Amino acid sequence: MLGWIVIGDFLQGFLTFGVIFLLFIAGLEVKFEDIKKYTYKASFLAAAGGLISFLFGFLVGMFFFNNLLIAMAIGTVMISTSNGALFLLLMRSGEFNSRTGKMIIAITIADDIVGILSLSFFNMYVHQNIAVSQMFTVFLVSIGFYVFILEFGSRKIGKFLDKINIFRDEHILFSIPIAIAFLLAYVTNNLGLSVATGAFLAGMAMANSQFTEPIITQKVNVMAKGFLVPLFYASIGTLLIFSSLNVPLIVAIIIAALLGKFIGCGLLSWFVGANRDEMKLIGVSMMPRGDENIVILQIVLLLGVITTAVYTSLIFAIVSTTIIAPILVKFVYRKR
Repeated sequence: MLGWIVIGDFLQGFLTFGVIFLLFIAGLEVKFEDIKKYTYKASFLAAAGGLISFLFGFLVGMFFFNNLLIAMAIGTVMISTSNGALFLLLMRSGEFNSRTGKMIIAITIADDIVGILSLSFFNMYVHQNIAVSQMFTVFLVSIGFYVFILEFGSRKIGKFLDKINIFRDEHILFSIPIAIAFLLAYVTNNLGLSVATGAFLAGMAMANSQFTEPIITQKVNVMAKGFLVPLFYASIGTLLIFSSLNVPLIVAIIIAALLGKFIGCGLLSWFVGANRDEMKLIGVSMMPRGDENIVILQIVLLLGVITTAVYTSLIFAIVSTTIIAPILVKFVYRKR
């Protein structure tokens, strides 16, 4: 809080380690089959919400800093929605298992992919200064990599996990998936797609395994949430400098984050057949940002694009959206 902590090799390595585990856990919760029924509608709304959120965040960044890279960083951080906060909102509204609720879940799964792809583009842009005209090629390569891992890789990984089960050792069924996550993180990092992409894909590729729920998820959660994740967030806390808070920036980011999803996912859901109540529920449910955005923000900080002062202000804006969204549910959503 006093600004005494400097990101050195050890802290940077530890934060990267935490990023891999967090994104691996997020991927384990996403099943590719869950989005097939709503693929086109969910993809449209996820892309629209992500694009408008990026645009609003970008405009805020340009207004406050007049710096293209910082503006792109803020826009990238604002793209994805927090799954945990979203699921909680759906449960509180009693819509988790409804048709609209399932549609929202499909949107947030597609939203995860949009967020990770955007982070990959930004990572490649920072390191290689890719021209805008090359982004379409990068997009196709990224989509191809996703399809390959999720369609081909998931089947092979599932069969591989079945074979190693002959050892009847749960520790092996825990260590092998972790090794695969780190391997894919290493591969995607060297491809310029960031370690987060590989870890997330590794989790998605294993989401359908018969060992995911009883063994992999439970053991990874014990290790990650019982040790690594608390320390990860503690290390993030050491970087917060409360004396450097930019209140106008925080307020602007909060407004941009809320409006981006409400317009992009909520209002535009009218085009895919949503009624007024569904539009409001979709828009508000997609508003909160959280763990995923903090992870992306952490990667942006490690890239050296933003200062710790900007980082701290963005953290406060992200946390604020998770507080504001449940309140807005009571005002804009009338239970059907």
